[in-house]
Amino acid sequence: MNGRSNILPLIDSVSFSMKYLKEPWAFLSILMNRPRDVSFKGFKERITIKNKFEFWKLRNIVYRGWKIVDYKAPLFHVKRGNITICAPLEQLGVLQEPLEKYYKVVDFENKRVLDIGGYIGYSAVLFSKWGAKDVIVYEAQRENIDLIRKNLKLNSVRGRVYGIAVAEKDGMIELFYEKMGTTNFGLKGDKKYRVRTISVSKVLSEHSIDIAKFDCEGCEYSLLSVSCDVIRRIPVYIIEYHRGLEKLKEKFENCGYYVKRLWKINENVGGLKAEVRR
Repeated sequence: MNGRSNILPLIDSVSFSMKYLKEPWAFLSILMNRPRDVSFKGFKERITIKNKFEFWKLRNIVYRGWKIVDYKAPLFHVKRGNITICAPLEQLGVLQEPLEKYYKVVDFENKRVLDIGGYIGYSAVLFSKWGAKDVIVYEAQRENIDLIRKNLKLNSVRGRVYGIAVAEKDGMIELFYEKMGTTNFGLKGDKKYRVRTISVSKVLSEHSIDIAKFDCEGCEYSLLSVSCDVIRRIPVYIIEYHRGLEKLKEKFENCGYYVKRLWKINENVGGLKAEVRR
């Protein structure tokens, strides 16, 4: 089984190179983790690929239907249907995630959406394309704020963006990380990132919201400290949890919500929908 699993990515990569690269043999250098400039068929700019992992990421994005429409290192512009996303290749990895499956479980038409953990703005763009009339984004990594604003502008999304972490209370916190720009920022690592915080109670109270999405690498558990009166200001929550389901499930059920698990990655990580009981 291990032998076959090692062979399949290689076969996929050779097939991808033959179909999309002007110089298919360039993949051989990349396979050895040697940086290489490559040219895609139908695209004039040469693209620097540093290693096989970057190549596989780009391959997977293209296989999901995204087309490269512009490249000015380090930023790619990729397009699929009526959505255009701009980001460095490393952060475009979020396009491999099945967010349509994860989040399109409620009606977004004419809704105001709170997006906690906006990352590069892809989820906010999706919400808008699904009919949301306004999206309010909070993102802890200050370095991502310009990307979010670019992607909202590229897709004519009406929204507001706040470069601040959502937490149990106002103040400052230190987040631990391994590498900037990753989707697991704040979950683990030996480097520290100091950021200003706003209390989740204040966020839920200050905005008039129909749907709240949380994907903030652990900040979702700050909801455990929020009163039911405040939580019930928002009728629907879609949350990716990172340290288990049960405490959040119990909290929302005690506040009068029906809770359903939407997806499960492992015992600690998955997604839930909490919808207030009428």
